[in-house]
Amino acid sequence: MLVQLRTALTPAIWGTTYAVTTLLLPAEDPVWMVVYRLLPAGLLLLAFAPGLLKGPWVKRAMTIGLTNLSMIFFVFIAAFRLPSGMAGTLMATLPLQIIFYIWILDGKTPVARQLIASLIGLFGVGLLLLGAVELDWIGIGAAMAACLSTFTGVYLSGKWGRPDVSMVTYTGWHVTLGGLYAVPIALVLEGAAPVPDLNMVLAFFWIGILGMGLASVNWLKGIVQLNPTTIGFLSLVNPVSAVLCGQLLVGEQFGVRQWVGILIVLGSIVFALKNPGTRKATTQTKDVAATS
Repeated sequence: MLVQLRTALTPAIWGTTYAVTTLLLPAEDPVWMVVYRLLPAGLLLLAFAPGLLKGPWVKRAMTIGLTNLSMIFFVFIAAFRLPSGMAGTLMATLPLQIIFYIWILDGKTPVARQLIASLIGLFGVGLLLLGAVELDWIGIGAAMAACLSTFTGVYLSGKWGRPDVSMVTYTGWHVTLGGLYAVPIALVLEGAAPVPDLNMVLAFFWIGILGMGLASVNWLKGIVQLNPTTIGFLSLVNPVSAVLCGQLLVGEQFGVRQWVGILIVLGSIVFALKNPGTRKATTQTKDVAATS
């Protein structure tokens, strides 16, 4: 039980990303926000577990770094444009989306329970979005793009297997590379880096050093000790945390229809994860460093 509780702290911290972004970070420099979140966290992981990549793992880390860059960028866009609970719930549909991605890419037809869960989840998302006063399609698209970026990284990692160094070292390299990739893009699109104020320092300590760094190490330890189904259920703490933070910290208010939509989405994920046939998809999602 202590292992489960310790591991659950990580998705709980990840779920606060949307509220922290809304409250403390400027919306005008999203690419620099990516740099500030990824680069210090990646360097911290490498300090925690130093090591060098060899052979094909150099190119593989560079590729996963690109997925980190795009995922975090789209997460920030979604966080700036959507209520925390809505962004977190949309991101939580990743396990359901993976069922269809695997179907398309690997030709592995989902079992009936998975299809039913996905259709139920889609209905829940529909209720969540239709309950909104005004839909922000850019924010919704960004949340879906963040899920696709996350899946791409996890899917490729699953194909490549375990690296020739520890997972902490490997994660440190591709998170660092994602931050480095963002620097020239930020310089071209946004100019000089904004000078961090106290709010930015606090935000990036929480969602960067703690959220991308220490929390990721904690998650990796949990993955080793727990089975994939347990990891899948623990990941549901993420959207729950996002909804609660949106309500308590940002003051977001949801109507009955939206609350029903959120519960349906979470219930559909539980329904899908209870099926042993989803074990492979769950295994592929367990290394997500998230989904946010």
